[in-house]
Amino acid sequence: MELSYGSSSPALSNRQRFPTFFRTHPSATLHNPTRVQLFQKWKWTKIATIQQTTEVFTSTLDDLETRTKEAGIEISVRQSFLTDPAPAVKNLKRQDARIIVGLFYETEARKVFCEVYKEKLYGKKYVWFLIGWYADNWFKIKDPSINCTVEQMTEAVEGHVTTEIVMLNPETTSQEFLNQLMSKLGGKNPEETGGFQEAPLAYDAVWALALALNKTVGPLKAKGRRLEDFNYNNRDITAEIYRALNTSSFEGVSGHVVFDAQGSRMAWTLIEQLQEKEVLF
Repeated sequence: MELSYGSSSPALSNRQRFPTFFRTHPSATLHNPTRVQLFQKWKWTKIATIQQTTEVFTSTLDDLETRTKEAGIEISVRQSFLTDPAPAVKNLKRQDARIIVGLFYETEARKVFCEVYKEKLYGKKYVWFLIGWYADNWFKIKDPSINCTVEQMTEAVEGHVTTEIVMLNPETTSQEFLNQLMSKLGGKNPEETGGFQEAPLAYDAVWALALALNKTVGPLKAKGRRLEDFNYNNRDITAEIYRALNTSSFEGVSGHVVFDAQGSRMAWTLIEQLQEKEVLF
């Protein structure tokens, strides 16, 4: 049995390959229906994409392409890169891309938007859709791999839209959790602390497992078994733990925790846009 708080690869939803895998972080494809609905709302029929060449982003874009086709929306340009995004960004400019979905890790995002600034692929004529789990000021972080200033990066990212799961539950004591977490950090900058944004998901993963184990006590006792009897060859106990996790349903720090048939978290999507250096919901 595996329970993850930070894995978003769509490949992990394959129950044939990962029959006992669960995660409190949804699959990266969760945001694609929201993206498509936004395209439809604003009556966009043609978009472009640029991705870092990794499995998680490739499979996410494959899913997006399927959904856009069903909605009558064309992906007219699809660019990818390994480490240097400059040629891909130039191609977006050359092919007159205007609505652009970008999927890449934060370090690569800085490289991409440095090139976006150089190619002037930003402003009122363009809309960029990015991942929402970067650090709040990711474009201002000092990065020796780029040769753009903070001012140039800030200009290039203006107006971009992000989609991400709702990380904090407004109906629970999430603020108390954050206060305790900040206290544990001892004054360290959260943006420079690895895993800070996923902390609510990690906390809820521990709770999901604890509640699931607790739920198995009764059924196992009725069979004359105990959790302490567990080993990797005992399928009965594994099946009970699986059933307990699969039926999880509770209010966590990150929101209502429930898993779909593939073991992935179901969650609300938060849409934000950076306008005049402020994030708007």
